[in-house]
Amino acid sequence: MYAAVEHGPVLCSDSNILCLSWKGRVPKSEKEKPVCRRRYYEEGWLATGNGRGVVGVTFTSSHCRRDRSTPQRINFNLRGHNSEVVLVRWNEPYQKLATCDADGGIFVWIQYEGRWSVELVNDRGAQVSDFTWSHDGTQALISYRDGFVLVGSVSGQRHWSSEINLESQITCGIWTPDDQQVLFGTADGQVIVMDCHGRMLAHVLLHESDGILSMSWNYPIFLVEDSSESDTDSDDYSPPQDGPAAYPIPVQNIKPLLTVSFTSGDISLMNNYDDLSPTVIRSGLKEVVAQWCTQGDLLAVAGMEQQPHLSELPNGPLLKSAMVKFYNVRGEHIFTLDTLVQRPIISICWGHRDSRLLMASGPALYVVRVEHRVSSLQLLCQQAIASTLREDKDVSKLTLPPRLCSYLSTAFIPTIKPPIPDPNNMRDFVSYPSAGNERLHCTMKRTEDDPEVGGPCYTLYLEYLGGLVPILKGRRISKLRPEFVIMDPRTDSKSDEIYGNSLISTVIDSCNCSDSSDIELSDDWAAKKSPKISRASKSPKLPRISIEARKSPKLPRAAQEISRSPRLPMRKPSMGSPSLTRREFPFEDISQVEVHS
Repeated sequence: MYAAVEHGPVLCSDSNILCLSWKGRVPKSEKEKPVCRRRYYEEGWLATGNGRGVVGVTFTSSHCRRDRSTPQRINFNLRGHNSEVVLVRWNEPYQKLATCDADGGIFVWIQYEGRWSVELVNDRGAQVSDFTWSHDGTQALISYRDGFVLVGSVSGQRHWSSEINLESQITCGIWTPDDQQVLFGTADGQVIVMDCHGRMLAHVLLHESDGILSMSWNYPIFLVEDSSESDTDSDDYSPPQDGPAAYPIPVQNIKPLLTVSFTSGDISLMNNYDDLSPTVIRSGLKEVVAQWCTQGDLLAVAGMEQQPHLSELPNGPLLKSAMVKFYNVRGEHIFTLDTLVQRPIISICWGHRDSRLLMASGPALYVVRVEHRVSSLQLLCQQAIASTLREDKDVSKLTLPPRLCSYLSTAFIPTIKPPIPDPNNMRDFVSYPSAGNERLHCTMKRTEDDPEVGGPCYTLYLEYLGGLVPILKGRRISKLRPEFVIMDPRTDSKSDEIYGNSLISTVIDSCNCSDSSDIELSDDWAAKKSPKISRASKSPKLPRISIEARKSPKLPRAAQEISRSPRLPMRKPSMGSPSLTRREFPFEDISQVEVHS
């Protein structure tokens, strides 16, 4: 196999990216048709949660074709959380997004007619350790650090809940591949097993001295049915542009393995929670995050070296060595990707049918292109030449045949589609429209008042990866006439710089708030008291997941518009989840500007 970080500028938000989740995109023209995996996973949406409490939903693609049309809006900044967002989880069968913040608030978002709105909200007032959808998307498993666990339906009805008495904390919770049991990992190395109805089945001690960080199965997160249509039956079919094998062949008949990550950096591969002879991977890394690819044959383990090697760029920050190690189902080491980062890798996720691995390190986001088969000489030459070139326009300077130039240019086509302005060409970015029919959604903020000048100052921000990028600044110079002076945004030389390729330094530090959003919660939402603690912040009057009553409450339907969320076909029958009900709520939008190209 082969893996390399995508060429191009370093992607960055204005605050630390804390969690990632990716899902495939269903084209509007094919929502009623069987899903073809090749077309379904060529495009998708990446959800990010950051330290400012903003959820970013960003369009991605892996087909490497510049002529392919994109959605008109390719980035959404969703607001509503009162603290940093620590978990984001897509529900692919129901096309919903669940987000959790550090204070215990849980939102379930749904997109309707091009806009995102909050469908469900739950706030118990305790920190959430994990949120997991069942493999058919009909149920949600919520585990709290204090030992409270809850299973509810996708529409918000509570199925059962339980209080587990522990001397330690619950760190993670997952479903078994058949959705008949739930497993919880604890900070003292235990695994707690319960059935799908809440009955306790087993307590197993896996490690006496190490706590459990996370658990997962080498099994698809969601069982999306594939159509009988072959990859080449499409009218717009073109050979993969990422190399000879851009899409891995599905691995058949792999027995699910339970993967348990410990605080020491060790990873156990087990046939079940009671396996007495697991395969142990000594990763040699600290602050480990691990995730199986959707095909179940490749495990990505990211972390920092136990004894890190530090390096420093000229006039740049101090860099640390981060590693991504890849293992097969037998625990054998396959490949190591070494990259320099400023902060530890806190989250990873696979995307685009395992041809991309996305990594979050502080405010930076890295995209790794993964080749599952033996890499071809053509691919190795492409990566070697692209590493020596600065940007895409340098490819035309090479004396190569047009076909090879086209293939070499695909190395510079980004997976994350929203454009990020070059700080050296900021005026060109704001003066000339971008290619395609996409619209760049911006937010304008009143930043300061200068009595000497005599007018307020406004800054225009571009929404990007859940954050804001300043692109223009304006000041009113006349009190009698609407006259303004437009200037470049002021940069702060003391702000942190993102290494490698240049990026606007003000992205990180000069923006003191991240209020841009597709929606903004209305001020007339009354504060709600949680069952345990009282929160002074305001939360919306939305249907809440019941955590007290034993009977599932009936959700209010009066004066609500009934609509059905787009769903993907599933391999196994639905478990009787009620149909979805969309609920409209008054939202008060902040000032937004649409830049049409």
